[in-house]
Amino acid sequence: MSNVVFLTEETKDKDLVGEEEVLLKAGEKPVPPMPKKPAEPIPKITVVTGGAGFIGSHLIEKLNNRGNERILLVDDLSHPDKIRNIKDLKFQDYCDISKFPELFMFMAEKEMVDAVYHMGADSNVASTDGKHMMENNYQYTCNLMDMCHMGRIPLVYASSAAVYGQQTKEWGTFNDKSDDYTPDSYYALAKLQADKYSRKFMNQGPDRTKIIGLRYFNVVSEGKRETHKDNMKSAMAWMKEQYDETGMIRLFNGSAEIYRDFVHVENVVHMTINAMTSGRSGVYNIGSGESRSFLDLALEIVNDDESKITYFQMPYEMNDRYQTFTEANMDNACFGIMSRP
Repeated sequence: MSNVVFLTEETKDKDLVGEEEVLLKAGEKPVPPMPKKPAEPIPKITVVTGGAGFIGSHLIEKLNNRGNERILLVDDLSHPDKIRNIKDLKFQDYCDISKFPELFMFMAEKEMVDAVYHMGADSNVASTDGKHMMENNYQYTCNLMDMCHMGRIPLVYASSAAVYGQQTKEWGTFNDKSDDYTPDSYYALAKLQADKYSRKFMNQGPDRTKIIGLRYFNVVSEGKRETHKDNMKSAMAWMKEQYDETGMIRLFNGSAEIYRDFVHVENVVHMTINAMTSGRSGVYNIGSGESRSFLDLALEIVNDDESKITYFQMPYEMNDRYQTFTEANMDNACFGIMSRP
């Protein structure tokens, strides 16, 4: 409470100090303090987990091109080559992936987030550590879904065509409305279980939070923002790298009969942003809708000179889990066929 001091003969010559004191002549009413100007609201921020990774860094680049620099980049920057992915990106803040859940709970509570792109995950399809995969790729994703749902924050997360397991060109189905598939790896299992978990948000009504899973097929690039991936680069990137270094490309035996849906990362981030801005809750395929063999892709790089392609035996441990055919069914695109590239 302010100390009100009336100015009298006894007090007018005294040295009165203190921010709370108001000098008034006898008989005058106290003047109320001027109201403080309310603080300007802080603009909400877009979260991109895995923002230093392959798809995540391309996504941030696309968001920057659309004028969005209010981005929280979440990742693990232990790998020295990830600096190449992010050095030309514009983002407002950074958080290590290990600290993100705690920070995100605070940000969600304070309504500081406008959208979350969850691209962060362990992408090692060959991993045999089921405990790690389920904790990192399944439970972490589900926890994020729940927090976004409670905070009314739209979420787009990365799933994978690996969930479809072994399919063939003759009878393969890639129905993104279904989870009735048999995964061949812990990576695929974690992604499939996350998709199953996300289905419960589909029936919450149009006014509820948007939770969207995107089953990415074989995302490729010419090598941009892939140097950190070592021996896990996209097919186009490692083929071009081999050809530039040796003048040859090495493929598995039978690569003429191994078909994948190769989709360029530029189209992938375009569809990912469209899913966030125009989509509805659900799980959706992200591919080109057409399959090509590894041999066809290699021939394109060597200008149809098959003498520059050699073959070797696929490692035995990969035989049971290596997908020989994928082709995205894009009929169920959540953002409408006219929004696709």
